[in-house]
Amino acid sequence: MYDNIEYIIILLGVVLIIFFILYLIFKNPFKYPYFNYYFDISGKRNPDAKNLLDNFLNQGNFIIIKEHNEKIEQWKIECKKKIEQSKIKKYRTKQYQKVLNDKEAYIFYLTRNQTRYKQKNYIRMSYKVAVTESYFSCSYDYLFNRNERLKAINYECTLKEYNSNNQRKLMTKELRKEIINRDNYTCQLCGKYMPDEVGLHVDHIIPISKGGKTIPSNLQVLCSKCNGNKSNK
Repeated sequence: MYDNIEYIIILLGVVLIIFFILYLIFKNPFKYPYFNYYFDISGKRNPDAKNLLDNFLNQGNFIIIKEHNEKIEQWKIECKKKIEQSKIKKYRTKQYQKVLNDKEAYIFYLTRNQTRYKQKNYIRMSYKVAVTESYFSCSYDYLFNRNERLKAINYECTLKEYNSNNQRKLMTKELRKEIINRDNYTCQLCGKYMPDEVGLHVDHIIPISKGGKTIPSNLQVLCSKCNGNKSNK
């Protein structure tokens, strides 16, 4: 009886080992190298994902996207070499094609910091946790084309802002201050210096009525007199 039990245990052990070896042989060795990036949207209401992406690209980050695409292409070369060296080529090819996902290679997560609490030495302590609210994915081609469109407008704003029908609304306090500092509080027509900002205007070089955009290259500091003369013309 005991011999039968030992035999069964040994047999089960051998079967498990065989199954484990087969699992190691036939498991998918390919793992797609996704690009993951996290946008912190804490304190923002209804953030626009495409605006966040444009701002990311406007900061010169397309180089990161390009480098990762090169990493993906290198991964593909290595995978094909592995398939060629395999004795189960057709099976490995199916596994490779199953994980291949160029359309969603780049994943962007929108995270929001939430306050949590825990008890420590009978004291209630707070700590922050980044919670993913949503995400979106896209291909390298999509990012390349979007970057080209931003490049065409000199990375001065997002595509949504550039195509907005309400350009005046885009004149924020931050943008106004940026133009004032860039032009050194000086009227770009007569050279009047206005450090106290009295009579200082931030003007659209090409008027909004004629298709001008609220972007730094189309804005300038003018004094009230020069701005008035320009309006009269």
